[in-house]
Amino acid sequence: MKKTLNSLILFILLFSAFNAFAGTGPATEYKVTMTKLELCETGSTTANCLNPLTISPSTTSGEVDIAAVDAGATAGSYGNIAKAKIGTLYTYIQITMSRQFTITGTAGNSCVTKAGETGSKTADAAGQTGGTPGSSTLYVPDSGIYSDHMNGSIDSLGASVSNDGVIGTSDEYFQYRKIISGSGLKVKAGDFPTVKVAFDVSNAVGNSGGTCTNAVMYAEEPGMTISFVD
Repeated sequence: MKKTLNSLILFILLFSAFNAFAGTGPATEYKVTMTKLELCETGSTTANCLNPLTISPSTTSGEVDIAAVDAGATAGSYGNIAKAKIGTLYTYIQITMSRQFTITGTAGNSCVTKAGETGSKTADAAGQTGGTPGSSTLYVPDSGIYSDHMNGSIDSLGASVSNDGVIGTSDEYFQYRKIISGSGLKVKAGDFPTVKVAFDVSNAVGNSGGTCTNAVMYAEEPGMTISFVD
């Protein structure tokens, strides 16, 4: 279930490594809402976006379904690579996005998402055992044991953030930093590179264990790679 995009417009990427609980499985619907997209200059790390440059508009992306066939094209309209500084090397991208996702799919132990079920910032959503998966509202869990490439944020622009590796119970959003594959991104005058993106939602639904009808369903990581080709 992998989709690939070649585009002249910088688009999105998604997070990785939320949890390693009881089971994961594929999503047929995986809607995310981005609120800010930034390029990070050389010298950045998983824990720090150096001299961040905002390339997204002042509005949110709206819900983007990365499990859809046309997901790359839809997401592509959110960022504008032309905003990059000529001659500056960017090695990471930082995204701020909502912790709330709309997901349909199956996780471990034959648990599937249940139509109309809604989790919260502090609780997973109930699922169902077998049957046809329905659309649920799932959240990235609050935790203090994430890797340093993630941190929570109270606001949508990342002005008030938690420590690296922490998503707090009051955080409505989170930031995620991802290294750009290869040698990074350096824009030359009149020469905008092609963006190559691939993502995989075959393990993007999480089940924290226990009875499926209990609160066990959460948003897991989709696989994602991003690179720029001259």
